Amino acid sequence: MSLSQEANPLLEEWQTPYGLPPFDRILPEHFPAAFDAAMLQHKREIEAIATAAQAPTFENTVAALDACGQLLLRVELVFDNLSSSETSPALQAIELKYSPRLAVHASAIYQNEGLFTRLHALYERRSSLGLSTEQQRLLERFHLDFERAGATLGK
Repeated sequence: MSLSQEANPLLEEWQTPYGLPPFDRILPEHFPAAFDAAMLQHKREIEAIATAAQAPTFENTVAALDACGQLLLRVELVFDNLSSSETSPALQAIELKYSPRLAVHASAIYQNEGLFTRLHALYERRSSLGLSTEQQRLLERFHLDFERAGATLGK
């Protein structure tokens, strides 16, 4: 069975004890397709938040932002684990190819004007939103991360 016909274990629901990655089935060749699919899914999740028709709320903006990107996070964590504990020339080549792509992906999120506009609107009203201490901290942390990534430059 060729790789194209075989299911990608990085994109499957893991039926393993404790939800651990099925390391015995993961090959370096699985990572490019998994990274591409996960970044595309994350981009769509971000766009859905940034372009939501409803006014920004903690739930539809901050909590949604915090919850999105789980597939990409999962793929990155498995890749980082393998590339640091059992690296190979194949994994190093993938790292060389995908590190810049992942950086561009992250920058695009932090430069998403619609998303930052929603976050900033909530940040400006944070004291009147009735947020818990944890919710307020999450909002402030996201806002700071966006500022540090340059979201407010030129404004």
